Amino acid sequence: MGWLARTLFLAVSLLSFAQPGAAAANPIPDKDEPAFRQALTAWLADDEATALPALGDLADQGSRAAQILLALIDKSPDLQGPWLAALPRDDRIALMRAPGGISGQSFMREAAESVPLAALWVALWDMAASTRVITDFAAMGEHRAAREAVVTLVAREQHSFSSLADNPDYPPALRFYIWREWLAASQHLDQMTQEILALHPGDPQRLLSGEVVAPEKLADWLMAAPEALPVRAMCEARCAETVPSCVLTLTEALGGPVRVMTLGSPVETLIPAEAFAQSQRGHAALMRRALLGATARMRPGLLARTAEGNACLGEIMATEAARY
Repeated sequence: MGWLARTLFLAVSLLSFAQPGAAAANPIPDKDEPAFRQALTAWLADDEATALPALGDLADQGSRAAQILLALIDKSPDLQGPWLAALPRDDRIALMRAPGGISGQSFMREAAESVPLAALWVALWDMAASTRVITDFAAMGEHRAAREAVVTLVAREQHSFSSLADNPDYPPALRFYIWREWLAASQHLDQMTQEILALHPGDPQRLLSGEVVAPEKLADWLMAAPEALPVRAMCEARCAETVPSCVLTLTEALGGPVRVMTLGSPVETLIPAEAFAQSQRGHAALMRRALLGATARMRPGLLARTAEGNACLGEIMATEAARY
């Protein structure tokens, strides 16, 4: 596909994302192929040595499902385990990326030639991405990706979130960024106040709005909110006797509740949120994210604070740190 054709495809694809039924009309090819499912099962079991070479072979052969998953693993350090981390640079590039340039290129660009979801990821990675990508992800059933898009654009100092105020696909758990713009413009203040008052008492958006939220109320929100599924599922599976303490301690270790909202299944179209949250790779990804948030010098302090907050979680995190 030439440059002009590719550009037109991306434009048409992005226009189609917000249309009803877009997710069903644009499935990921090859996602049900036995070879891909076997590789995916191995990856979720945290068997990188089996899964990643198999995914790499499939991606080289043109499997769009493998290309999309491999590209997101390559882009997300918390999805990378010790086997991949130990690979020499050249071997890693050859495995994880398509040929091209000095360091290869993301398989996502190849997948974007025919898969609208991949085109949307390419659009988000472009520094010129607009807030439209947020609701486009949600319209395709990629709710975690929609929240990641919000946080990514906030970090880029993007504005105009308020233009999505009436869009039902905007993530409700991150509506704070719309309120912030309303407040700066002195608009819709009564509506903003009513929406804040209607929040769960432990909703993290109260923290962002400057309120003091008691830890037990935040724990109650974490125990129920769909956005907190990853931490809750891991704590229920691994620290069942101290779940509320575990979810609070893990949330703090991960950098706070907003960061928690961006974690979970890299591609919900391929891996349902619940399946990823309950998998070994899903658990390891949470630990890896927490550990990567601290420098080598700060890591002993992180491990000590985690163990103090929840002994069970502290042991799990220390074990994960030792794997690297």
